[in-house]
Amino acid sequence: MKINPIFQGLSLLSLIGLIGCTQQTTGRICEYTPAAGQPNPLGEQASFKVREQEGNTVFTYQPDPSEMLDQTIELSGRRELTYRNTDLDTARVILIQNPAHYKRLIDKESSQDFAAVNESLTCR
Repeated sequence: MKINPIFQGLSLLSLIGLIGCTQQTTGRICEYTPAAGQPNPLGEQASFKVREQEGNTVFTYQPDPSEMLDQTIELSGRRELTYRNTDLDTARVILIQNPAHYKRLIDKESSQDFAAVNESLTCR
């Protein structure tokens, strides 16, 4: 049985369209960017990122840059919180609604909750 080249081309275009839709909803990354001129409430050199990865959402907090102990040894204080089988937007809402999760992630008492950090996330 011979496959019609037009049918084969349309099938390929449909597959590419589906892959494109999938790529738009996965792999997003958000980074905390405090307002210019404002102190970073997470710490002067701290970073906070959120990423979608394989259907999960991972929040990453790094209080300070990694420390180089030797030319080949790096020590990181990075902490991660993963919401499994949860998209990025839903995970952000869950973290806002659960301040205890946020405090565990940043490993310190903070007068600020995740809602304040969430407002300054820049996503791509």
